[in-house]
Amino acid sequence: MMAVDSLDLHAVPEGASHKEVEFMDLLAYIYLQHGRPDKAAVLLIARNLLVPDDPRVLLSLALAQVRAAKPTQALQTLERLALLGAMDATFHLVRAQALQALEQSAEAASAMRAHLSMLAASA
Repeated sequence: MMAVDSLDLHAVPEGASHKEVEFMDLLAYIYLQHGRPDKAAVLLIARNLLVPDDPRVLLSLALAQVRAAKPTQALQTLERLALLGAMDATFHLVRAQALQALEQSAEAASAMRAHLSMLAASA
């Protein structure tokens, strides 16, 4: 398992430039902010193929999947993120949203408590 600290988040494979990858990030963000989570998810999946296991991209993908009414896929994405050790407060917030969408209220409440606890600890 690769630690998050050892990931080269700026490594871009041959055939893709930094500008192209940044453009994909920007376009996915715009789609997500303007109610097009399905399109954002498609771009983020492609982006993850170019530079795998970027925690920020995986978290954005999970959020897009929640907003696209695909909470099961979001939880799978969050599992990948957890394996990378990138479980911050935002991770728990998105997890709570996915669990609530699946009507798993007790687990959603637990994830929300973890979110609030991490926020309080960082303040």
